[in-house]
Amino acid sequence: MKNNKNKCWAACFDDCEGEITAEHLVSKSLFPDGIVFVEGFNWCENITKVGINSLTRKILCKKHNNDFSILDSEAKYAINCFAKGKTERPINGILFERWLLKTAVNLSIDSDYHIGIGFTDSRKGYPSPYAVALALGKQPLAYKMGMYLLENKEGIPNNSTEQLIMPINMNDEVGLFLFGLRGANILLSLNPNNYEVPKLSSIGLHGILPVDVKDNKPVYRPKSFTNMNIESGLINSVDFSYT
Repeated sequence: MKNNKNKCWAACFDDCEGEITAEHLVSKSLFPDGIVFVEGFNWCENITKVGINSLTRKILCKKHNNDFSILDSEAKYAINCFAKGKTERPINGILFERWLLKTAVNLSIDSDYHIGIGFTDSRKGYPSPYAVALALGKQPLAYKMGMYLLENKEGIPNNSTEQLIMPINMNDEVGLFLFGLRGANILLSLNPNNYEVPKLSSIGLHGILPVDVKDNKPVYRPKSFTNMNIESGLINSVDFSYT
């Protein structure tokens, strides 16, 4: 830890309550196998297999930890849907995007990078007030910020036990985070300048994803996508809502 020890990263609005609690950096309940692969953060430059129980830090007060519980609940539902290849109801894309951002911030605390591109009052290794407002739902994500799907048109699922989270830095700023979540490859874009995410092969991301994924144009806020059921191999539709 650096100078952020025992400080809630959502404290900029002066509404913290309760003690600083030990937060799972990646929501524990979402990964029943207890393993996530992480790469590109200060503490794991190379791809690292990490047990969920070891990924805890005191970075949120009790109030804000509780405030984010609705995001964890929706993310759990979403990731289960990815594994099943179908939805019983549309995934709330707004809550899911906020969970992606919360997780990205959790893992980026004390890094050598700014979280987001050109965020006002940003400093390395800590979320700006704008990033906090986005995570808390106090402000909506700007146009073209948020979730992008890397659609695998061949319908080939990820290994269900290999959940990947990785920042993609641009100079000293992280504008993209890559999430591989039970058969779904998802990008979180934190560039508010009407920036549309290009094919990953065009920005030099090699060796992480299959070519047929890297060479597909990322789909911004998909309303639905087809995904293979990891257990049965059947292909169904996974649906999202953003209202």
